[in-house]
Amino acid sequence: MLLGEKKKKLSGFLLALLPSFVHHLVVDVPHKPTRVSPTAWLDGARGWAAFCVFLRHFEFTYHRAGARSYGTVKDPKFPNENRHLLQLPILRLLYSGEAMVAIFFVISGYALSLKALKLIRKSSHDQLMRTLTSSILRRPFRLYLPCLVSTLIVFVALRIGIYDGPNAIAGPEDTFRKIFLGWAHDPQPRILPTFWEQARDWTHENLRLFDIFTHKHWPESRYDVHLWTIPQEFRCSMVLFLTIAGLALVRTRVRIITLALLVACSFQADAWELSAFWSGALIAEANLIRQEQKDNRVKVDPFSDEEEEPRTQWSTALTYCGFVLSLFLLSYPFQEAEFAPGYSTLSKLIPSGLRKEERYRFWHCIGAMLMIYTTSLDGLLQTFFNNSLSRYLGNISFALYLMHGFTLKTIGYVSVYNFWKITGKETLFQYESGFVLGGCVVIPLTIWAADLFWRGVDVPIVKFTRWFEQSLLPYADENSDPLLIEKSPREHQP
Repeated sequence: MLLGEKKKKLSGFLLALLPSFVHHLVVDVPHKPTRVSPTAWLDGARGWAAFCVFLRHFEFTYHRAGARSYGTVKDPKFPNENRHLLQLPILRLLYSGEAMVAIFFVISGYALSLKALKLIRKSSHDQLMRTLTSSILRRPFRLYLPCLVSTLIVFVALRIGIYDGPNAIAGPEDTFRKIFLGWAHDPQPRILPTFWEQARDWTHENLRLFDIFTHKHWPESRYDVHLWTIPQEFRCSMVLFLTIAGLALVRTRVRIITLALLVACSFQADAWELSAFWSGALIAEANLIRQEQKDNRVKVDPFSDEEEEPRTQWSTALTYCGFVLSLFLLSYPFQEAEFAPGYSTLSKLIPSGLRKEERYRFWHCIGAMLMIYTTSLDGLLQTFFNNSLSRYLGNISFALYLMHGFTLKTIGYVSVYNFWKITGKETLFQYESGFVLGGCVVIPLTIWAADLFWRGVDVPIVKFTRWFEQSLLPYADENSDPLLIEKSPREHQP
């Protein structure tokens, strides 16, 4: 009997190590009908954005041209320097991680404000107060606890020697430049002499993530440089909640005009991330108004067979053109846009208030706003983001964002470096062969690591935040109010 229990636990443990999408191939998993929510496409869009960020951080270690657009000519002596197929607008979105950050922030603004705006429009102000309180209490735990776990994984990996090999080839920048030909050298986490020195360093680096008062876009966290977005997410979330509370009782027109002014003015104030969040709320309210107008038409004609608002061919074509335009704007290059065909004119229209090194964020934000808005208007566009693959990427999106730095700085460096020992890297074909073979190793392993982190860390933290909220708020157990228990875990994801 005892032996049977041990075998059962071992088989359960081994099953848990497998990616969730292959569980049904190993054991009989009861089929559960999948209910796709009307906003599932937002999760899918976030999932693809996280995946593209991962590809960007993998690509820019080995290449220099990815930050520039096709046809860029800065020096007339080299007119054909940027003629790579993947530099073309829209195609380059596959690895345009900078643009994906703008999409993250617009989606966060939309998702975090949607429920509150629904309550405002229903004049349910008591429930609105409860919703905002819940969001404010849960947000820091939802954002920071997974980060602490992911950096703790890096800490453990440093102490048991996993970083020894990668740091030898990619630690010092001069060594890195001799081996890798990319333009970016992300600092590797340092291996300190003793456990306690490492623990103090880890604590210090994590405390820096809680600095939400300094307008700082690139905190140099040695344990994961990609966590610079987390303080921005938290700060913008709190500002958004404050904005919603402040505008809750005003007329709809006043609220929309105020949000639009905030979006415009924050660009000039070098706060592009706030523009993205506020624009997400603006798009959410516009969609709520559109849905209410549709519902009112149904009330007027309850026997109508129309399920969707009738749209003319021109409005449909305009929506698709807007979506394509959004992809073009999101393709705005990270570097040398003023020398790029199609973008040189746009570079002159950027507000002067944005700092020089982040001027490209303006068009990325405009593109993200346009993409989210046009997608919200059309069911066909939403199918790109609410299919099963997209929804899966949406589920693991935060875990993928947190884990990809660890895998790229360990497995990524070592696998490509060792493949070069086989293929060589003297010619372009040899160099790219090692890169592609390394990608065949690191991409599936990163997805696997993200899947494990999602199930083992992310989901339990969501449950913990619910429990924590219920332990603090006297009304959290009032099951008579359905709005208090209708909380989607992904609604509070970054």
